[in-house]
Amino acid sequence: MEQGQLKIHLWQDGDNSYHLKGLWIDERMHLVTGNNLNPRAFSLDLENALLIHDPRQELADQKREELDAILALTHPVAYYRQLETLRQYPEAVRKLLTRLSRVRIDRLLYRIL
Repeated sequence: MEQGQLKIHLWQDGDNSYHLKGLWIDERMHLVTGNNLNPRAFSLDLENALLIHDPRQELADQKREELDAILALTHPVAYYRQLETLRQYPEAVRKLLTRLSRVRIDRLLYRIL
């Protein structure tokens, strides 16, 4: 991140956040998914992804328009401490997650979901 090789943006519009992940590897390869990009998610999540291979860059203009629309309501994250913590979640969500983790049912729910 410090060298500009990885850019992370968080999208938010009022109380709404956007659960989309995208990797723009270069001008030819793009991955768009709702799936978390980590080993746990690879084994548990069932979300689809769209891999776009555009070696002749025929979709470059459309990709730029879509990316500009997505990034319009984002802010870049330069450091991991800029991410929300449980304390910053809405009170009802925070209470539910705290209760679930106390009885360790959260692990079971993650497996089921």
